[in-house]
Amino acid sequence: MNSALDLVVVVWLGFCSVVVLGRPHDSGADLGARFVSGNMEKDIESLEGPLDLLDTNLVSQPVFLELMRELDGKFEKHEQWLLLNATLDVYLNIFSNMLKENHPEEVKQGLSRLRGKVEYLKRSYYQDRLKMKIQDLADIKTNDAVVQRKAVNEFKEVYQRASHLGSILHQRAEKVTQD
Repeated sequence: MNSALDLVVVVWLGFCSVVVLGRPHDSGADLGARFVSGNMEKDIESLEGPLDLLDTNLVSQPVFLELMRELDGKFEKHEQWLLLNATLDVYLNIFSNMLKENHPEEVKQGLSRLRGKVEYLKRSYYQDRLKMKIQDLADIKTNDAVVQRKAVNEFKEVYQRASHLGSILHQRAEKVTQD
């Protein structure tokens, strides 16, 4: 299967994983359909030797696995989406930086294919509409007198909505910690 979600399982492998030879492996945790294709498995396996991925020192302080373990129990779906979106951005940066390094061509090809999977996944399921909205907010001219007056006029509604959502999320978080 050559699916857009190939990398999600790579990111999610740590949810219920065991370490074998220094690399996280799926322990059979039910994350739904399997999205890691055979080709992706081969790409990652082809990187094991050249990148020394089997070095047991690599698992002593994981980069993403702790977050992956925490996702289901501690975060709601929209929060998981945000965290996975940010994680995929980090992977894009990692793969891009690695592609700039002096690696053999077969390593660069494998990294490039993995980076392509992340890009496809983000385009398909993690459109950056939230980031665009956040950027729109960052672009508001806060020193413009008209914008300032409009903002004061709208403040009660914004404050009410933010307080309401904050209260709901706080109550849910308290309930989760009590359970």
